[in-house]
Amino acid sequence: MGQTLAGDIDEMLASVQEQVEDSELTFKLRTARQLVMVYDERLREHGKSLHGENLDSEALENLRRLGYID
Repeated sequence: MGQTLAGDIDEMLASVQEQVEDSELTFKLRTARQLVMVYDERLREHGKSLHGENLDSEALENLRRLGYID
């Protein structure tokens, strides 16, 4: 794996999707994969916008601990 968390989740869902034969379940898995990627993109955008802010060290540490920024 060795990529983003969203990439890891997508990879796992994709492997399950390949094994599923039910079209309704395939649709739900494909939709879940798309939602994970959208969420990841939004999270990255929020992280970028936070880098330009002047936040105190406690706020920055909380955001790092929660996984919002690196």
